[in-house]
Amino acid sequence: MWGEIMELSFRTMMYVGCGCFVGGVLRYITAVLITTGWGITETDMPWHTLFINFIGCLFMGIFCALGVHGLVESPNVRAALMTGLCGGYSTLAAFALENTFLFRAGNHLTAAGYITATLVGSIICFILGYLAASCLTRG
Repeated sequence: MWGEIMELSFRTMMYVGCGCFVGGVLRYITAVLITTGWGITETDMPWHTLFINFIGCLFMGIFCALGVHGLVESPNVRAALMTGLCGGYSTLAAFALENTFLFRAGNHLTAAGYITATLVGSIICFILGYLAASCLTRG
């Protein structure tokens, strides 16, 4: 999976686009449910984006392991799941924007906590997803 040459084809772009559409819609739904449910504003800790990034990294780890272990053999399906779905669902662009709001509002400690939690938590979630999928594929 990792050593293969990626091919830029219309078919693959369609797979990625479809995955990205689904990921983007799921991201929007998740963000709305969390922000409205918890009353989060732009100067609060962005719990919705933190949760979205963790879940996105967890599933990226799962899909990566499934590809490595040969359970998702199609490069188009892997592209749809990893680049499309996970990329559309979890983006660090929102992370950068929200940290800018936090810093501009003077919430430096919240921003530092958010940056640290995002980086450490995302790596941990990726590893957990990878290990969980690897354990399930060994059966």
